[in-house]
Amino acid sequence: MNRLPSARTVVRLITPFLIAACQPQARRLLLLDLALSDPVVLNGTARPWADAGYKVQYRRFYPHLTRADLPQFRTLVFLLGREPEAASDALTAGDVALLDEWVRRGGVVVLGYDGDGEGYLDRWTANRWLAYEGAGISIGDRVLEDTTLRVVTTGRMQPWVVAQPVGDEPLGSAYDPFPLDRNHAVVTREPTQLLALTSHSAFVRASRSLAPRSDAGVAAAARIGEGLVVVMSRHALGTLGPQYRPSTTPFLATGPLADTYAFLRAVARWTRRPAEWAHVPPATHRASLALQDAPLPVELQAPRLAPPDGVETIDLPLVADKKYARPANVPDWLRQQGLRVLWTPLLATRDEQRVPRPHATLDSLVTFLDVGGFNLLSGDAYPEGADSMHARWWERDAVRRAWSDAVSRLGPTSVAWIPAFDYGGARLPPADSSRGPRGEALPVPCVLDTALWVAGFAPAAAALGRLAADQRTLVIALGFDLGGPLRDPPPPAPSRLRGRSYGMGQEFCDAAWRRSLTQLGRRGAALDSLPYAARYGTLREAGLLPLYYRALQDEVAERAGTLRDRILRQRRDVYFAFRLPQSPADWFSLGLLKGFALPDRPLLLFTPEAQTRDVLGLLRARGLNGVHAVELAPALLRTRDWAGLKRLVFEENDGFWLLGEAGGAKTPGRLPADSLVRLLRRLAR
Repeated sequence: MNRLPSARTVVRLITPFLIAACQPQARRLLLLDLALSDPVVLNGTARPWADAGYKVQYRRFYPHLTRADLPQFRTLVFLLGREPEAASDALTAGDVALLDEWVRRGGVVVLGYDGDGEGYLDRWTANRWLAYEGAGISIGDRVLEDTTLRVVTTGRMQPWVVAQPVGDEPLGSAYDPFPLDRNHAVVTREPTQLLALTSHSAFVRASRSLAPRSDAGVAAAARIGEGLVVVMSRHALGTLGPQYRPSTTPFLATGPLADTYAFLRAVARWTRRPAEWAHVPPATHRASLALQDAPLPVELQAPRLAPPDGVETIDLPLVADKKYARPANVPDWLRQQGLRVLWTPLLATRDEQRVPRPHATLDSLVTFLDVGGFNLLSGDAYPEGADSMHARWWERDAVRRAWSDAVSRLGPTSVAWIPAFDYGGARLPPADSSRGPRGEALPVPCVLDTALWVAGFAPAAAALGRLAADQRTLVIALGFDLGGPLRDPPPPAPSRLRGRSYGMGQEFCDAAWRRSLTQLGRRGAALDSLPYAARYGTLREAGLLPLYYRALQDEVAERAGTLRDRILRQRRDVYFAFRLPQSPADWFSLGLLKGFALPDRPLLLFTPEAQTRDVLGLLRARGLNGVHAVELAPALLRTRDWAGLKRLVFEENDGFWLLGEAGGAKTPGRLPADSLVRLLRRLAR
């Protein structure tokens, strides 16, 4: 008779301890990214989840599930890869098997697919897994667009979204639309599975026409067993900060971005409340799982018991020390005026040949610079055309004439010059191809091929150095343009055709492989003789990927440092500038910046990104001191929020750069020249 009260007492005493033991796992979130992104561009992804109470841990260099992850974490945010359009890792059969176990044990899986011209392979695999689970969710293959928006963004205009009710309340704003970056249409079996809908005027580009996708779903969920799966794009998950690709963040939209944050945090909080999942339909009608028809072979590797030694997890979001909030050693002219840059190539192109601009055109350009309040002109100066060993005589003559014309016309003005080398558009000598994770040849040179540096970068840098030495007053910096195209190509242009970019998931060509292994002290017959297709996987499974990419970055930095030192022997006080398509976060860009960095002066960085303060602070903590100019879309000058625009340009950033008409396709929203000049002068006041 006395045993029952005793048992109840034991249960009452032990229950709090059992709950406490479960809480760490319930609060821990594992973030995996098959694109191996640098942590500095995942802060925006991690912040809403951390603010919702999760401890976010990012395992960068082993982006696959292991059996040890199942008891440690309850929630998984899985950012999918970029294959076959761009080099990256991809989902494996082992991942698919553990995803099934994860949700059926009561866990939460958030699948962040890649989109907008990339990631078809993993979208295909994810759709097969969702069908196998009976989730009733399918991810479309074309990016949603909307050209009716009147908000200026840093990329193509994306449809804004509204949150949908889950039970009695929506996860965020159900009335006021908010931005959610790039998305594809997500089709569900039941309307109640949708968490957010796109705009009424959204469409996708079909093969020969535009297909309307009014009010299409962009985020969805399903209950699978005791667990939950949420599907939305990785770009949507990272809307609140820079990403590894150029973002489409709207300018001057602090209110809507606050709604974006509220939605993402609400989704994160909802995943911690299993009792509220009942409003989402359960999975039904499971299908068979077949991966043999994938666009590329799916790796059939079984899941590991634990990540390999040498692979660490990082707590996100990263927080930079406050002392790195602002750049150091900023010159007086930059602190007082800010960067006000027109970016346009110096030479014109005619019949695929570089020719000097007509004098009248150059005079008009200089007048525009002067009355528009610019203090810098930059752009491709075609320095490789000045090389007497590799350029033809008429190319050398055109470059010399163009440089002479620029000096004679810019000299009497207050505008300084940053002549640049356009790496993405340069004619480079033949070199070995870069190699991706499957051993495939990529349409860019092997980054450590001797020909690339000796006959590509070196002659251009030497010519720029001579120009800087001759024009000490006019030329204040030398530029390197890594931005690829100056405008987004129309979708769905594959990423591998967008300039000469290097990213995570590549470089496994022979020169890079041997040099990096030498740095690691791992040279030997077993590794030296590995075929291209086996190199990435071997490093990943051995836990050597972090060391390999560090070695690659150091090799690039060493070569860049050699170029820098040669230039400094010609001109000691010159600055170095870089135009990038997004925030620098890959081993190649970081290696170049590291090689050209100097302790007594900042690097000048030009990107389209508006939200760079956190990224630059974290990079300064790594020794990369930089100032940043944001790309200024002409249509943005129509704003009525001049105080907000000035704050964005001269407080959140260190100035602006404007793309000239000759620099690429005609800019949407281009203003007449006189109106543009008037508004620019108003901004600079």
